[in-house]
Amino acid sequence: MSKIKELLHNPNIRKFLSLLSTDVLVRGANFLLIPVFLILMPKDEFGVYGYLYNFAITCSLILNLGYHVVIPKLYTSTIDDKKANAQMLFTLTSTLFAFISILFLIFYLFDLDHLFFNTITNSGNSSFNYKTYRPYLFVALVSMIFSNFLTYYFISAKKVKNIQIFNLLRLFICNGTAILVLYCSNDIDTALIRLSTTYVCELILCCFFSRGLFKNMSFSYNGKTMLKALKIGLPVCFVVLINSFINFGDKQFIMLYCGSESMGAYNLATLLATIPLIIFQSFNFIWIPDFLGEKNLRTLKRKSHRNAKIIILLLLGVSVLIWFGTLLLLEIGIFPSNYREILSYLPMLLLSQVFAAMILYFFNFFSYFENTYISMLISIFSALTSCLVYQYFGKLYGAIGISSSLAAINILITISYIFVAEYYLNKNIKKSER
Repeated sequence: MSKIKELLHNPNIRKFLSLLSTDVLVRGANFLLIPVFLILMPKDEFGVYGYLYNFAITCSLILNLGYHVVIPKLYTSTIDDKKANAQMLFTLTSTLFAFISILFLIFYLFDLDHLFFNTITNSGNSSFNYKTYRPYLFVALVSMIFSNFLTYYFISAKKVKNIQIFNLLRLFICNGTAILVLYCSNDIDTALIRLSTTYVCELILCCFFSRGLFKNMSFSYNGKTMLKALKIGLPVCFVVLINSFINFGDKQFIMLYCGSESMGAYNLATLLATIPLIIFQSFNFIWIPDFLGEKNLRTLKRKSHRNAKIIILLLLGVSVLIWFGTLLLLEIGIFPSNYREILSYLPMLLLSQVFAAMILYFFNFFSYFENTYISMLISIFSALTSCLVYQYFGKLYGAIGISSSLAAINILITISYIFVAEYYLNKNIKKSER
């Protein structure tokens, strides 16, 4: 009992529980809304929306210049110098804005994005027409990039209430507007409606919440800060790009080999499988600033080993509950019966997300030692392997083959990360104790 009380009085645990309670409300409400969207959207259009959403969120992580790692790192190092901190915020924000503006203009003018989506259009397995969704996909990308930027700024500044309010407003305004418009619309592409209403609303919210960020800036650009940010962030971007072959590749091959109907079921299974990863992210959001700020490497090693064991057991337990919960929802009719196929491959997707969480967990060590390029080498090998196994097992076994391949790849990456993280941790402990 004394250990439990001690844990509950720990400020980091209290912050974690505070953020988790909001995350549970927001994410829980999002999951409660899944049956609503399943009713309002045909299975194939639910699949198209899921495919575009996953494409957009993957691209947003590639194009954000690795700022989900850069912001906590640079904010921690400048927190005691208000002038340097304000200058850093302006440098990062203006660099990202300029980069995104130029890149989007090039892609939009020269139709470079069409080259990618034509593979789906020409596959013959789907009636997917990218031209219809193109403008709003760009809006979704911008919204995701800047909402991610704002979130990590709030995390670094330890503004937990801002994260909570931002997430709650996104839940009620974005989803509420999408549901209302879908309900009132007849014979219109539901995937297009949901994509456009959701991310136009989110972009407006981003603009509103960015006022606090601008107040803490000094409008002075620092080239050295920009170079340091790129040194940390670009390897991360490259890793995310390579990892997209793994984490988005499964959806791409589902659309190619199985079509948008199967993608609808796979999208539902993917949403359910993200629950363990969401639980982990709540912990990681709170832990990152303290992790990066810990100077005693032996303390860091002890805490990280203890947390890793707790996290993986917790997430595996949650995964078992999710599978049985899905079975129950299908039995009582909350989920339509034509989605029952997900029971066969949901365990593999859950396992893949548990290990995706552990990949993120051990990636923190690469950020700590500023050796993010190591993960790049692991990712290149994993990405090449994933393309081959998705194609081979996707043709033979469809969604089951692809989901099993994803789980196996994430397990192998996790093992690789553990070995590399332990090597650098032990090496630096010996170095610091000489």
